[in-house]
Amino acid sequence: MAEPRSFPDVIVDTAYHKLMAARARANPDTRAEKPRDAIIAGLSLVTEALNYSFSASQLRLERKRGDLTFRLNIQSDRNNVAGQRAAILVHPAIYSRAVSAWSKRHPSEWIRPKTPLPLPFVGSQIGYMGEPKGWMTWDFADPASRRETAEDLAQTIRSRVEPFFAAFDGPVEGIAALPLQPGGVLPEMRAAGILTYLLAHGHKSLALQTLTSYFDARPKDRAEFEAKLHEFAGNGLPEFRSLGVSDLAAFAVATGYPWS
Repeated sequence: MAEPRSFPDVIVDTAYHKLMAARARANPDTRAEKPRDAIIAGLSLVTEALNYSFSASQLRLERKRGDLTFRLNIQSDRNNVAGQRAAILVHPAIYSRAVSAWSKRHPSEWIRPKTPLPLPFVGSQIGYMGEPKGWMTWDFADPASRRETAEDLAQTIRSRVEPFFAAFDGPVEGIAALPLQPGGVLPEMRAAGILTYLLAHGHKSLALQTLTSYFDARPKDRAEFEAKLHEFAGNGLPEFRSLGVSDLAAFAVATGYPWS
């Protein structure tokens, strides 16, 4: 079963797999199953257990519901080796046509994306969606254990991803409450993503209520947020995005906070 790993463990594992991959490439086994073929076979088994469509060409699983696309983006490990390692990382993300349109026409260059749309308004590595948090991978290289690996990934998607996706099948108040849930996937996935969704769908008062409640639960962050609001309002927005309170303050200034 895949277990969340700490950052130091990931560094050690990466170094090991990088060394093994270098050795294998020096003497490749041309008869061995290619990592991509093993991954496609494994993900095909995953889709048997879940309600997603699977694109082998783009390595992603997704389903659509109205304005939204729920997607599991699959990243192949760069140190995979034919017949030895066919590991993947899973990055759940949610896309919205309304959010894409809102972002594209927004007057602030800080909000308008500088890369092609669509972009997810919220997303994370699957290991950080739930507890315990950590980097998670699945390896489909061994045909004998491939189905077991696929079943483990499917169960992890059910337990870590589906509860978050399910919030978007309910009332908008449930979506607005996501940044406030203790031990959940946010704020790692950025409260700004949920605020973007609320503003793009015209829920300005709910966005304001969400942000107020967010800082009611984080009084230490509120002081930094207010200081950054003042700084950005007077000196302009930062050049680069971040994942912290500073990013949330820049988002607020760019979108005309307090929203009304």
